[in-house]
This record gives sequence, structure tokens and C-alpha cells, in this order.
Amino acid sequence: MKRSCHQCVSPLQGVTLLEMLIVVVIIGTIVSLSFPSLTSGLAGIRLASSSSAAASFLTSAMNTVERHEQAAAIVVTPKENRLDIYTAASGEKPSATYQLASGITIEGDDPHRYLLFPGGAFPRISLILRNEKGARRSIEIDPVTAVPQIRPVAEAQE
Repeated sequence: MKRSCHQCVSPLQGVTLLEMLIVVVIIGTIVSLSFPSLTSGLAGIRLASSSSAAASFLTSAMNTVERHEQAAAIVVTPKENRLDIYTAASGEKPSATYQLASGITIEGDDPHRYLLFPGGAFPRISLILRNEKGARRSIEIDPVTAVPQIRPVAEAQE
């Protein structure tokens, strides 16, 4: 027995407008609940990557001073969120510059200058970076081993 074509397909199949509206509301609720944690996570990743990049920049400056046997100055400019390396060969222009990612700032107001001399003891370099969510990371370069230490900074309890 053959079925006719109108018996195979029901005219009531499909999604109603109300069902579609409910699905859109559920998806919107999920997105609105997860968005703050997503942006906070991205800010944390940006802070971690900027901290490690700044530590690498400072360590490479120390290695360059030793390799080329040429004195250098590291200038940390908090207002511009920038690290610069000046050498005698570079003159007024920095020989290398590291600009921090957007949303990451260096704590402090005044520029700091660190002089590096080949064969000499390196100064203890310390920076604190902050992201737009308020999380902070401390970067310290050990003067003896030139190994960077990056640590989260706990907020002071009031």
C-alpha cells in the first residue's frame, strides 16, 4: 500500500516564534553571565604575558651589556608604560623599546633609570605592573644571577 505524499509530511512541523524567542533569551542569559569572567580572564592573561615579556626585555638588556661589553641605561617610564634601553652607540634614541600592552600600567609616577656596566654588579631592578581589573604582578631581577622572579602582589588588607 502506497502512502500519499500529504501523509508523509505533517503541516505542523517546525519551530514556533515563541520557542525561538525562548532559545534566544537562554543564550543571552548565558552570555551575560559568562562575559565578566571572560574579560577578567583576558585581563589576567594580558598581565601575565606583559610581565614575562618585560622580564625577558630586562634580562636581554643585561645579556647584551655583558656580550657587547658596552654600558647601557634602562629607563622605566610609568606615564608612557614603556621600557627603553639607551647605549652610547644609540645616542638620544633608545636602542630597544618595549611598550606594554593596552590595559597594563607600570606603578609609579617618576621615571627610573638603571645603569648597567659590563663586568660590574647589576642593580636590583623591580617593577610592579597592574591591569585594568586591579591585579598586580611584581617583576624583580636578581642582581647576582640575573634571573627574573615574577610574583602576584597581594592587596593590603584594610
